[in-house]
Amino acid sequence: MTPESTMADDNKGLVAAGASLVWRHQRVLWWVFAVNFVLGAIGTASAYHQLRRTLGHSLAGQPLTNGFDYGMFLELVRVPESNLYGSHGQSLHAAVLFFLFMLFITGGILTVYREDRNLKTGEFFGASGGFFWRFVRLALFPLIPLAILGAAFLSVDEVFDFANYVAMSDRRGFYLILAGAILLTLLALFVRLWFDIAQVRAVVQDEHRMWPNLWKALRITWRNVSTLFRVYLCISGVAWVTLAAGLFVWAKLPPTATPVTFLLLEFIILTQLLTRLWQRASSVTWYQRHAAMFPADTVDYTTPAPVELVEPTEEMPATAPKADGAPEEGSGS
Repeated sequence: MTPESTMADDNKGLVAAGASLVWRHQRVLWWVFAVNFVLGAIGTASAYHQLRRTLGHSLAGQPLTNGFDYGMFLELVRVPESNLYGSHGQSLHAAVLFFLFMLFITGGILTVYREDRNLKTGEFFGASGGFFWRFVRLALFPLIPLAILGAAFLSVDEVFDFANYVAMSDRRGFYLILAGAILLTLLALFVRLWFDIAQVRAVVQDEHRMWPNLWKALRITWRNVSTLFRVYLCISGVAWVTLAAGLFVWAKLPPTATPVTFLLLEFIILTQLLTRLWQRASSVTWYQRHAAMFPADTVDYTTPAPVELVEPTEEMPATAPKADGAPEEGSGS
C-alpha cells in the first residue's frame, strides 16, 4: 500500500470516526439545536410583531404574503411605521447569547468526545466551566487574523475595479475575483482549524497557558495541514452542499407553504450545527491518535525532544520509549 493510499484511508477513518462520535453523543447536538431554536425565536419575535402590526390584513401586504415583491419590500423598509431596523438589536443580542453559550459548553463538548461517554449534567457543566475562561482568552487571539481576512474580503470590489481599469474581459475579472474568494475562504478555514486544535489540546493536555498553547497548536496544525485540511474540507463540503440545496428548495417553495418552509429552514440550521460538531469530533479523534508522536518545543535539537503526552490508548504504550543509553529496569548500574 502506498503512503498516499494510507493517508487517504486515514482521512476516511477520521471522518467516519468523527461522525460515529457525534452519533453516539447526539444528545449534545439536540441540546445545542434546542437552545438555538429558543434564541432564534426570541430574536425574531420583535420583527414578527412589528410586521404583523404594520401590514395586518392590508392590501399592501398581499404582495409579500402571496409572493416576494422586491419593490414592495423596499417600500416597506422606507415606511417609518415598519421600523424593521429597530428589531436588529434584539436579533443581535440573541446571536451574541448563542455565541457565548457555545463558547461556554465547548469544554464540555470536547470532554464528551475525548472520553467517549455520556457525562452527567454536573460533570458536563463542570467541564464547561473549567475551560470557559481559558477559551475566552483563546477566543480573543483569532480577532487579528480574522480582521485581516475580513479586510481582504472587503477589498474584492477594489480588485474588480482594478480588473476593469486594466481592461480585462468580464470573464477574466470574474475568475480573478472567484480565485481570491476561494483563497480567502480556505485561509479562514485554516484559522478555524488552528483554533480548534488549540482548544482540543487545551482540553486533552489540561493546558492553562493559552498563549503558548496557541503557538504549539499552530505548529502541530502546520505540520499536518494536508491531513487535517482534507478532513475539514470534506465535512465543510457536506455543510456547503446541504446549505445550497436547502436554499434552492426554499426559493422554489410558494410563500403560503409556511410549515414546509419552517421545517426546511430548521433542517438547514440542524445540518450546519451537525457538521460543526462533526469537525470538533474529528479533530479530537485525530489528536488522540497522533498528537503524542510530535516533539514539543526544545532549544537544543541535538538532544532527544520531549513529547506531548496524552492518555494511553490501545495503539500507544503506557510508558514512553527510553532514550538511547538509559538503563533498563532491574539492570545493575
